[in-house]
Amino acid sequence: MSISAPHLDRLRLRQLRLLELIDTHRSLRAVGEVLNLTQPAVSQMLKDLEFAFGVTLVDRSVRGATLSPLGQVALQRARTGLAIFDNLAADLHADLPTVVRVGTNPAVMLELVPSALRQMNAHRANIRFRIEAGTVGNMMSRLLKGDLDCYVGRVDWTATPDQMAETLRYEPLTETGLVVACSTDHPLAGRSSVSAVELTQWPWALPSGDTNNRSSIETAFRNCGVTAPAPVVEVSADPTSLLRLAENIELLICLPKIVLETHAAEGKIVPLTTPDLDFLPIQTCFVSLRENESLQSLQMLREALLHVCTKIPS
Repeated sequence: MSISAPHLDRLRLRQLRLLELIDTHRSLRAVGEVLNLTQPAVSQMLKDLEFAFGVTLVDRSVRGATLSPLGQVALQRARTGLAIFDNLAADLHADLPTVVRVGTNPAVMLELVPSALRQMNAHRANIRFRIEAGTVGNMMSRLLKGDLDCYVGRVDWTATPDQMAETLRYEPLTETGLVVACSTDHPLAGRSSVSAVELTQWPWALPSGDTNNRSSIETAFRNCGVTAPAPVVEVSADPTSLLRLAENIELLICLPKIVLETHAAEGKIVPLTTPDLDFLPIQTCFVSLRENESLQSLQMLREALLHVCTKIPS
C-alpha cells in the first residue's frame, strides 16, 4: 500500500479517534455500537484512514481486529494530535491567558522551575502555567499523549520507543548525581567514608520501586556485589519527604545532590562519602513535542531555564 498524501486532507478527527476505539474494543462491530454506526460503515472509515496514510493500520481476523505495529505508532501520534486539538478548543473558549502545561519531577520543582518562572516574570507574562510533578515514566507518557506541552526533568530514553523519540525536541539543561545522606546527628555523619557493605547494615528510607532513582540505587549496590538495602520506609517521588524522614528518624536516604543544595535540606542533612557506589549521572532536560516547539510561551520558558542553568555552579 503506497502513501496517498493528498487524501490526508479528507481525514476527520472522528477517523483518528477510530484507532483508539479499535484498540479498546478489538472488534469493528463493538466500535460500530459505540459510534452508532453499522459495521460496514466502520469498515469503510477504516479503509479510508488506511488509504490516506498508505499503510495497514489494523490486522483483521476471525477473532476480531487489532492494531498493527504501524497502527500502534499511528495511535500514539493520533492521541497527541487529538489532545492538542482538545486543549486548543479549551483555551479558545476560556476568557483567560493561554495555559502552558508543564510536567516535571519533584526534585526539579525545588529550585530550577521556580527560578525559571521568576526569570521570565511569569506573573506578568500573561501566561498561565499548570505544573504537574511526578515520576519520569508518568511525565514522559503524558507528554507523548499530548497531555503536557513540555517536560522539565530526567528522561529515560531506554523506555521511549525510537519512533516516539523522533517526535520530541529536547535540550540538556543541567546535570547532577545521587548521594547517600543522613541527619547531622546520625552515627555515620562526619565519617571520612562508608563502604557499601556497611551502608546495608543501617535502616533506610528510599524512593518507591517504580522510580528511576530507586533503580539506579539498586544497580549501584549490585555493582559492588552487595544486595541493595530493603527500606524501612518507601516514598513515592518526593525528595522533601525523604529529607524530613532522615531528619526525624535515624534513617539513611539517597537522593539527587541538588536537593541537598536547596533550602529544603536546611543544613540538617549531610552527604556521606561512599567511594564504592558509582551512581549514573542524572541529566535534566527540556523536552517538548516537535509540533509545539515554535510556541512562544514554550520558547520563553526554555530560554529562562537555560539562563538559570548558566548561573548554577558546576
